Amino acid sequence: MRYRIETERENLFDVNMVIAMRVRIEGEVLFEELEKAFYKAVASYEILNSKVIIEDNGDAFYVDCERPMSSFSESPLGFEELINANEGLRFRIEEGEYIRGFLSPDGIVFLMHHLGGDGKSLLYFIETFMRLFAGEDVGYVAFENLPVSALPKDSELPYLYRQFVKFWNNRWARQRRVFTYADMDKAYSDFWKDHKTKTVVEEYSSDALTDLLAKSKEAGCSLTSYLVALWIKDIPYRADVGFAVDGRLTANRNMGNFATGIHISYRYNGKLSVGENAVKINQLMKKRLADPRVKYSVLHFIGEIDPALIDTLSLEAVGAYHTRNTARFADIMNYGQNVKKKDLSITNLMRSDIRTEFGYFRISDIAFVPPVVSYGKNLIGIITVNDKMIVTHHVLKDRKRI
Repeated sequence: MRYRIETERENLFDVNMVIAMRVRIEGEVLFEELEKAFYKAVASYEILNSKVIIEDNGDAFYVDCERPMSSFSESPLGFEELINANEGLRFRIEEGEYIRGFLSPDGIVFLMHHLGGDGKSLLYFIETFMRLFAGEDVGYVAFENLPVSALPKDSELPYLYRQFVKFWNNRWARQRRVFTYADMDKAYSDFWKDHKTKTVVEEYSSDALTDLLAKSKEAGCSLTSYLVALWIKDIPYRADVGFAVDGRLTANRNMGNFATGIHISYRYNGKLSVGENAVKINQLMKKRLADPRVKYSVLHFIGEIDPALIDTLSLEAVGAYHTRNTARFADIMNYGQNVKKKDLSITNLMRSDIRTEFGYFRISDIAFVPPVVSYGKNLIGIITVNDKMIVTHHVLKDRKRI
């Protein structure tokens, strides 16, 4: 295999690009059987049997990896402890390490590098893992991603945006350099010695979820919009809210990075009810999602700007690389150290579409924690399984202030 990394490029040098999920299972499980199922599941996905190489010209590719490093082990640590223990340990994607699985006191925990796939991808991996654990047969899943050439024709960047891409590519060409895994190692080491993340998990019972759904339905908006209204109610300024969006063009169940995103800006109106504010938020979201140029603009930018210049966004964000030009570019793209980060960055995986019954075993619930990306300060993950919704808040902390 040989697939060029294009629209996923921003994930390559970001020092916190790991998706976490905790799966609680009903039924007695044995570590040895879980371990076997894990490695069989890894073997069934082409992307998990690849590695990432960075060529001398700066292009990066998924290529075949004979012995991928994804691993499964037993740990005495809980969910948040596992996130903290692993966040500074760089995934060796150049050796095919995309997933670390753990049998922990809190359940089965999966940590996955975003270049292995998005949130839905990890859900599909978990379903495959559980099927194999229950003794079922599964097929081989070929690689699929979302290069610029595959994006909808009506999503192409407008003329002025294309001029922006051309301008910055030309400006970067005068000082261009290619970054390596050694640069990545230093960025990780320098950043994580001074930082850690904090995760808060909120569980909503079936009754609590039913109540929220009833309120959002009565207001005439989505549950996501209603939750956003609740969360920004006490923010005394116009809040900037980002939403991760599934960019899949077909109903595939493959592992790959198909995530795109939109954002809205909204100031909560205290003269209106929560539901009335939620309706206005919902209208803003629907308008942006309905425009393909808005929905896929981030993927066009990432795929069409010089890949090494994209790398500088993540490196500038953590102080690992700096020039006047790249600092300005990072500010424009909202990665700069001194720019205002998104107040909320939300990924709602909605009601999970994977099975929960596997022979004698049943998934009771799943918690999902998105990575604290460089342009956000409060990352929120939402997932509903078996009429139980779990919301996580993932924030970055300075170790000196903890």
